[in-house]
Amino acid sequence: MDSYIPFMTSDLYVLKHKDIDVAMVRVNKITGQIEFIIDVYHSEELPIGCKENSANLAEWWNNRAIPDSRRGIQKVLNYVNQKTSQALMLSSYGLSLTDHYWMQPVEQELYWSDINFFENDFSDDLGELLTDTGTIDIDKNITQFSPSSSVNGEMKKKWLIKDGKRSLMKVNINNYGQQAVNELIASRLHKRLGWSNYVPYSLEKITFEGKEYPCSLNEMFTSPELELVSGYQLIRDFKVPQDMSEYECMIKLAAAQGLDKTVVRQQLEYTIMTDFILTNTDRHYNNFGFLYDSTKKKLVHMAPIFDTGNALFYQEDYIPTGKYLLDIRVASFLKREVDLLQYVRHPELISIDKLNDFSKETGELLREYTKMPESRIHAITRSIDEKIDFLDAFLHGKKIWKPQKYW
Repeated sequence: MDSYIPFMTSDLYVLKHKDIDVAMVRVNKITGQIEFIIDVYHSEELPIGCKENSANLAEWWNNRAIPDSRRGIQKVLNYVNQKTSQALMLSSYGLSLTDHYWMQPVEQELYWSDINFFENDFSDDLGELLTDTGTIDIDKNITQFSPSSSVNGEMKKKWLIKDGKRSLMKVNINNYGQQAVNELIASRLHKRLGWSNYVPYSLEKITFEGKEYPCSLNEMFTSPELELVSGYQLIRDFKVPQDMSEYECMIKLAAAQGLDKTVVRQQLEYTIMTDFILTNTDRHYNNFGFLYDSTKKKLVHMAPIFDTGNALFYQEDYIPTGKYLLDIRVASFLKREVDLLQYVRHPELISIDKLNDFSKETGELLREYTKMPESRIHAITRSIDEKIDFLDAFLHGKKIWKPQKYW
């Protein structure tokens, strides 16, 4: 695919949605960032949440790239002679495996069918460099044409093709590699509860500096027909009325884009309750979303539940117990985890009796895939048991977000 890496003789690009010309933009050659919009051809094809202004579109573009805060990204940029993550992403035309947008240099004639990563193979060179999962020959010319350049988030990640299927690998050698195992634990939880709309994660092991670490692997849930729209995209520029919560606004906006309110509400409620069990503190607006059909031009499904790695006190030395488990701070619709339960109208979505020995299963997975001390595993499994007990009290009508003396 090297022939598709652009040689930029101009800083004018056409933002494309598949083969539809959406807008002409001027891009800084060095930084890879959008400077301003020259013209908008089809405003209805702009990414959801984007308006016809340069700052809005530039933010959307920047958020597609690897964040500057990801460990090791500056070393990778230096290696491939790129100044920024946006410039690295531009070397693959901004193509992604989450949506159908890309940038075409004005001097090149290209077609979606020839270059998109859903249907065309790609090299693992850049992915190995980004995740430290391979041995890189320093004299080798690294092929930058890869969807791995357009995966945001803090963890090291790469897209790969395994058994003919596109899968996302997430790698973390810190904190015993617990984030990867947490994804498998969450998958086991959803399976137990009989919830079908989740991303099933599996685990593999990588060797780094002579030591083995777990990494998570999941097949993509988008397709050449379906794109991911994050909750943030949906609500980013919506002015929330004073008499309505952001939670209710999200449901309203999703319904306006084609989804059934009950379906949206039930998945959000189920997610709140299972995140509570796992103490997932990172269900921010980019960690849930919707599937958009670009032909029908509407949302057609809730995206399956994904990204539950930042759970089970993965980076905490002290794991709380008792009443302190009801004062966990989170990145979500509200600041305190337990307060989110007030949004739940369908507690029957969770069957507590299906969670017998779930903490035991969690402990077994942590022992199998990490070298975590037994004392820490015990503290984590204890927190799960206590959280299940708290949730059971909630399901029986207790307002557990209030001080216990008022239950």
